[in-house]
Amino acid sequence: MSILDRYQAYADAFEQSYEDDDWSRIEAYFTEDAAYEGGPEDARGRDAVISKLKGSVDSFDRKMDSRSPDFQTPTIDGDTLKVKWVVTYTKAGKPDLAISGIETAVFAGDRIKLLRDDFDPEAQKAMGEWMAAHGASLGGS
Repeated sequence: MSILDRYQAYADAFEQSYEDDDWSRIEAYFTEDAAYEGGPEDARGRDAVISKLKGSVDSFDRKMDSRSPDFQTPTIDGDTLKVKWVVTYTKAGKPDLAISGIETAVFAGDRIKLLRDDFDPEAQKAMGEWMAAHGASLGGS
């Protein structure tokens, strides 16, 4: 299986986990010593990576009314896949929020050993402005 196929399978499993909150299904897509870089703190080790992904979803995505991810066609260079993404969030009575960035997945065989999200500077600005104006509507974490 190519890393493109494996990444797509991971992305599909992530979306299923988002829907039913069963994050165990994505364990098979990460090496035991996997790392996630993105956000204020990195995660090291498969369990920490999965916990970080779930925590991110629980603290933001689930507080929105809807979430619509859109991924462009990935590029591949050896064991590294990069994909540009945009996620649009909605919350009743608030303007939509679109954030974007590039996700990088570095593979060791058929498992991800490094997952990194780099947010576009405009997305960081939009997120900060949206949260300053409307973040209180999301309630506590």
